[in-house]
Amino acid sequence: MKKTVAVLLLVTIMLTFGGCAGVKEYLWPTPTTAAPQAPTSDIMIVPGWSIVQVAEALEKGEVCSAESFLEAAKVVPPGYDTLVDGLGSADGYLFAAEGFLIANTYNMSQNKDGDYALHRLLNISSQTLDAIAYDGTTAYARAEQLGMNMFEVFTLASIIQYEANLGSTDKDFEIMQQVSSVFHNRLDHPYSGFIYIGSDATRKYVEVKMKKYIEDNGLDYNKYFEGYCTNDSYDLKTAGLPVGPVGAPSVMAIKAALWPADTNYYFFFTDKDNNFHFYTNYEDFQNEWNNKYKH
Repeated sequence: MKKTVAVLLLVTIMLTFGGCAGVKEYLWPTPTTAAPQAPTSDIMIVPGWSIVQVAEALEKGEVCSAESFLEAAKVVPPGYDTLVDGLGSADGYLFAAEGFLIANTYNMSQNKDGDYALHRLLNISSQTLDAIAYDGTTAYARAEQLGMNMFEVFTLASIIQYEANLGSTDKDFEIMQQVSSVFHNRLDHPYSGFIYIGSDATRKYVEVKMKKYIEDNGLDYNKYFEGYCTNDSYDLKTAGLPVGPVGAPSVMAIKAALWPADTNYYFFFTDKDNNFHFYTNYEDFQNEWNNKYKH
């Protein structure tokens, strides 16, 4: 009986001073402030960027220092064997992660270190590669059909990206496929005299993109030039593909590397209006270039 009276008295007091709404508010308080969100930055990796440019963007976006990221990018950490299949331990490339960071926009936490940034970029690049398919065939299956590993695919895609830095329309993709066919034809038919793929992209990677880094870090310039340069007009040159990728490829460039057009083209150039011209033989290519489009 005493307990019943006590309960009734408590309810009476609560209703008198707060009403039913007051009782509910008292029992289930509502938080007045939301938990603070960790700051993030959207980091855009532009197609064709070198890993040094990626590092600079990460530092500008306050994700990590450029130095921390470049140190991490010298080695690809375990867990990405499918993405970097064929990478191995080649002596001569500057950064093991170069070319495997697919051009995209990445949302990343700020105030981290290079290891975090590299893992984040590689994770999303892996997911992006997993999703690439064409005519019902995955990127992995197509690479196997071509007898290529992913290291070779990304290396070729980075060259295509430089040579045909186009948009994402169907027409752009068709042109990139034609550019890809030139390099595939040269790689597949070395007996026709094409020991070198002959792309300026590989030479300019060392001469332009990476020269300052090489010099600032006291590295052997000729060693890297010899490993990357595939242009047959130079004494130092590499047969076939260079020692590694020369920049960040787009999804379009990766698809073009895997699904080239079926052509007999071995030469091409772009004119001053950025139109592409393709040729099956050197004489026609050189005559057209010299007579009409040299610039």
